Amino acid sequence: MTSEVAGLAPVSRDREIASFDGTKLFVQEYGPEDAPLLVFSHGWACQGRFWRPQIEHFAPNHRVVVYDQRGHGWSDRGRVPFSASLLADDLESVLRAVATPSQKAIVVGHSMGGMSVMSWAGEHPDSVSELARGAMLASTGPADLVSRSTLVKAPRRLRVRAERAFAAGLSVVGPEMPDTRLSRVLIRYGTLGPQASAAVVDECADIVLRCPPQVRGMWGGVLATIDVSRGVDALSVPVTVIVGGSDRLTPTGHSVDLALRLATRGLLHEMVRVAGAGHMVNLECTHEFNNALERLGSAV
Repeated sequence: MTSEVAGLAPVSRDREIASFDGTKLFVQEYGPEDAPLLVFSHGWACQGRFWRPQIEHFAPNHRVVVYDQRGHGWSDRGRVPFSASLLADDLESVLRAVATPSQKAIVVGHSMGGMSVMSWAGEHPDSVSELARGAMLASTGPADLVSRSTLVKAPRRLRVRAERAFAAGLSVVGPEMPDTRLSRVLIRYGTLGPQASAAVVDECADIVLRCPPQVRGMWGGVLATIDVSRGVDALSVPVTVIVGGSDRLTPTGHSVDLALRLATRGLLHEMVRVAGAGHMVNLECTHEFNNALERLGSAV
């Protein structure tokens, strides 16, 4: 098995971790084993290589762990129906394998990965304080993803119908997305901001187009109705919330609501809105993203 991002950091270690049901999750580790621990959870239709800019930046002085969500990348699909609780259990399995009470992690989740973090907190609340020292929720929201998305614009009289069509479209299994100019235009519109460079568009498209259509559809069906709101109140560590100002998939309103909810409990470390960035804020505005994560790491 060959790492997609091997060689980008001083140390690269690939391993498989069994989740609670025996499903094998592919995990990559970079950096010194005794360094501060960062665990990254990617979003829908992506894989561990999505975190390339963070691996390159943090691995020299951090222990960086990325994993492929179930069915994505090199991770097995398993036989258990996909669900929000499955996201939680898979993240719990990864954290139990790499973190300890003496080496706690900052857990970073993007989009569906952020929902994984919130679901994990809701399903395994005792693990939060035991295994984590901070969290970053990037381009994500706990619920109402379809109704609050600005991907599909329609007159008010047609909005409900458009939302139903959008939700149904998320769960479509297949077809395979060909690598064409049209597919890249659609990926750019849906996931990136207007200032994204051609290199970022190419990298993002290459990642998304690798996702198996069955996996895309099955997880899309989960996202259409997901609600991990109770996990927000189960987070018990400082949290940074970051979002692109031009995010159409999870618009800034989600992040504002998350920040306010965390602030009322004294857990909001920072709310960062990156002007011009779309959904893939860590790829588009690497400097701003990495700086926000460094500030969180210094504080906790």
